[in-house]
Amino acid sequence: MEHPATDTVGIPRQERERRLVDVRRRMADRALEALVVYSSPGSLRYGQRGHVLYLSGYEPYFGDCMMILPLDERIEAVLVKDAPDYFPLTCTWIADVRPAGDSVKVVREFLAEHRLDRSRIGVAGEYSMSPALFARLRDEVGPTRLEPASDILEHERSIKSDFEIGCMRGAAAIAGKGFEAAAGFMRAGVTEAAVKGEVERVCRAHGAQAFPHYTMVVSGVDEEHASCWWQSDQRMLAAGDPLVIDFGTMYRGYCCDLARPFVMGRASASQKDGLQVTLDAHHAAADAARPGVRASAVLAAAVEALPAQWADQGWWGLGHGVGLEVHEWPFIGCQHIVDHDAYSDRVLEEDMVISLEPTVALPDGGEIQIEDQFVVTAKGGVRLNDVPHQIFEI
Repeated sequence: MEHPATDTVGIPRQERERRLVDVRRRMADRALEALVVYSSPGSLRYGQRGHVLYLSGYEPYFGDCMMILPLDERIEAVLVKDAPDYFPLTCTWIADVRPAGDSVKVVREFLAEHRLDRSRIGVAGEYSMSPALFARLRDEVGPTRLEPASDILEHERSIKSDFEIGCMRGAAAIAGKGFEAAAGFMRAGVTEAAVKGEVERVCRAHGAQAFPHYTMVVSGVDEEHASCWWQSDQRMLAAGDPLVIDFGTMYRGYCCDLARPFVMGRASASQKDGLQVTLDAHHAAADAARPGVRASAVLAAAVEALPAQWADQGWWGLGHGVGLEVHEWPFIGCQHIVDHDAYSDRVLEEDMVISLEPTVALPDGGEIQIEDQFVVTAKGGVRLNDVPHQIFEI
């Protein structure tokens, strides 16, 4: 049975059907008869809110939620919502919506009801579960029949549709209004916190649903201040200060993540040199972002573009995927993190959307950072915004 309000769900019907078909195709390739999809509330860590949202339209807010997607289209999917009862029908296409409770019991009863209790079952989002909950689910389903399958959702979410790319373009256009607002608002004596407030006010007025990570406004050349910017935003701007603003917006559930440099006055020769070095690395990385190229090669292209006198930047990560989460797959240059497959050195594919954010430290203090999102294409990365590549002089 289809949900009576299915046409009002935020995900268009055609987009939703494409996702289900593609995920089920991958399930069939793995001989999985059902996929248990688990998500936690919004988080800066990748993958916590997006898996259930991607397939159902429902987003966890106060607690964990779960979806069971059967391979057989004739069997209804099940959604177990999070703790509160603020659940509007228009949130999801799923008709069988159950209150928060014992998720493992729901899985066990679902498998028994549909005679799947001897079938192979995948679980996506196991990193959102507590170890105790995952162990109980494994024991109830059967250790030999349950297998981690987060890679199915991670891969599907990495390849963006025209709908998703359009949403991210919309988010970036809103963020552009935020940079304009900052440039018009900043002056000596204004606190970093006040700048953040103005950026977010203007972006909200232009349609931002939320801000997927802390709005970052870092001024001055004090490294200690810069290292704890999210806790010390009462610093007042002063003449001559360099600044970096790094923030994102959300539009129709999708994120952007942009950064630009500012200066309270006229840019110095050192700052202009730093901007050019940053842009050279930025353009080299974007040009390398093509299907079939490994993420590590994108980082290498940026590093190779650095002149010898700037070659000690010490980048270990250059960027990340962006979508329903502001940090998702693939991660660019994070292969040094070896204890989780999410950071592995992935091969880029057509229509992935990646953030590239080279940052250079200036010899006289402060940083220059340029961050944009790019669609991976056969001709290289295509930028999703038109915010100028410049130092904004205040």
